[in-house]
Amino acid sequence: MLPLLRRALGAAASWRGTRRCSLGACCSYRLRNALHPLWQSPLSIPGGSRQSPINIQWRDSVYDPFLKPLKISYDPTTCLHIWNNGYSFLVEFDDSTDRSIIVGGPLENQYRLKQFHFHWGAINEWGSEHTVDSKFYPAELHLVHWNAVVYPSFEEAVMEGNGLAVIGVFLKLGAHHEGLQTLVDALPAVKHKDTVIEFDVFDPSCLIPSCPDYWTYAGSLTTPPLTESVTWIIKKKPIEVDENQLEAFRMLLFTSDGEEEKRMVDNFRPLQPLMNRTVRSSFQSSHVLNMEAQHSDHAQQIRP
Repeated sequence: MLPLLRRALGAAASWRGTRRCSLGACCSYRLRNALHPLWQSPLSIPGGSRQSPINIQWRDSVYDPFLKPLKISYDPTTCLHIWNNGYSFLVEFDDSTDRSIIVGGPLENQYRLKQFHFHWGAINEWGSEHTVDSKFYPAELHLVHWNAVVYPSFEEAVMEGNGLAVIGVFLKLGAHHEGLQTLVDALPAVKHKDTVIEFDVFDPSCLIPSCPDYWTYAGSLTTPPLTESVTWIIKKKPIEVDENQLEAFRMLLFTSDGEEEKRMVDNFRPLQPLMNRTVRSSFQSSHVLNMEAQHSDHAQQIRP
């Protein structure tokens, strides 16, 4: 699978100059009802034990009091491009220095922001890659970072167990999101596959909920080569976006200009088994405590 990643990265570099495709966690699983070309190879890693995405069971997550707050420091001037790569749209950043980084949380080192992208459904009933208590959200944001303290390049970090850190943020239908609208307004210019535009001075921290609570677990890329290199940090609280903003995502195309149009929807990987992993939480689960209290009250009410 490593040759697949290298071929894809090389192909991207050949037409985009010096910047390479950061394919991690940004490809479509289905193209209408057919497998996307990136998924022609096997859909799982033989013997893989930490594949993503997963269903997060709130009750089964373990509170870890030693988890630190996640510190996010993004420089808006490091934003470079928006690119429709035929699987999602990527907003790419200059990662040659430590100007846009995250540190803390479950991480031992600081990680540089490489890109962010979204996964979404054809309708609002599904779209996110991760689920919480089997609940889907209409979309999910992934901010992809790599461990530049240990590894000399993103491409090398992709292949190592502690190479990547991805922040996942759920999107739910609700109020208009002003920060997202700046991005939405630019999407018509990258409607077709292989289109890229300059997009500078954007701070993606506006897309991250202020609530500090998160879940974390050891996982993988959700696209080939599916390497088990990701520390996932899934924010507990979703952000709200409105229907028109979600529809702007769905107007993008998997296909190039001149080809038969195929709408870019349902670009998510199916859930993977948790196996022997533990999902840790940075917060104590009042959700579970409240449920247990309600169950206790109900039991008392029906007791003879």
